[in-house]
Amino acid sequence: MKIINGITNFAAPSAPVALTLGFFDGVHVGHQALLASLVSLARAKGAVPVVLTFDSHPFRVVMPDKLPPMIMTVTERIALIEELGVDTVIVQPFDELLSSMSATDFLHDLVLARLHAAVIVCGYDTHFGRNREGTHDFLRAHAAHDGFELHETSPRVMDGQTVSSTGIREAIQEGAFSRAADWLGRPWSLWARVTEGCGIGRTMGFPTANLDVGYLVLPREGIYAAHVLLGDTRHKGAMYVGRRPTFVPKAGHLVCEVYIAGFSADIYNEWIRVEPAAFIRPDMQCASTDDLRAQIARDVARASSILEQSP
Repeated sequence: MKIINGITNFAAPSAPVALTLGFFDGVHVGHQALLASLVSLARAKGAVPVVLTFDSHPFRVVMPDKLPPMIMTVTERIALIEELGVDTVIVQPFDELLSSMSATDFLHDLVLARLHAAVIVCGYDTHFGRNREGTHDFLRAHAAHDGFELHETSPRVMDGQTVSSTGIREAIQEGAFSRAADWLGRPWSLWARVTEGCGIGRTMGFPTANLDVGYLVLPREGIYAAHVLLGDTRHKGAMYVGRRPTFVPKAGHLVCEVYIAGFSADIYNEWIRVEPAAFIRPDMQCASTDDLRAQIARDVARASSILEQSP
């Protein structure tokens, strides 16, 4: 698959282009259906399936106060899109200039003139251009006049609810991992780089890997049973999301760290995948370090018991 940094670096292929665009956070079952439709249509028409996505969520520019946490990194998004058979992904930087472009200019100047899209596949909630005025109705109104073929996909509904990235974020934040997995089409996991922490866990006999989660979504504060993937090896562990109230009584900054059972190698700066399985308890302040050590031992034992039933 070709990964292209920005529309200006796209060289039109000799075959027609079948295009879809969107942020695709989570690449959930609704996204998967849309991308499968794109690939199928492209093959049937002898076209090249192309995805136009963005390096960061548009809200980072247009509504930063409402910017949602992300389900995954851009690297993960691209990898999952590739698995679905897409030939080319264009990762477009989203900036003030792009956000101010009208939907008409976006369609004419970028999608048609630069990307040469002959076929456009859009979802029910497609939005682009200034004030999100570019919708599937907008595209339908322009298709015949501007000479492109439009295909629309229906929303994916599960348990009476429309599958969405927003709904998946809410499920993760609530610790409803089963619902998140159903909507994602796979278990939700956190892929993050290990950074150096303060070493508290190691001094108590439970060394943890501190995770640089950045802008990624996290479940509510507490302890979770979690599988940890290091390369191709799957380990049992326990994940902590909280503010270390025993050591920082006045609400310190939020941290995410994971204890990996039977593992003590140096993995600083490595990327690991953590797959939470179940909530164990909320975060709490212990009266002493000894009390905390005993509580962690109980948490680890509980996590191990849960994971024995969740291979």
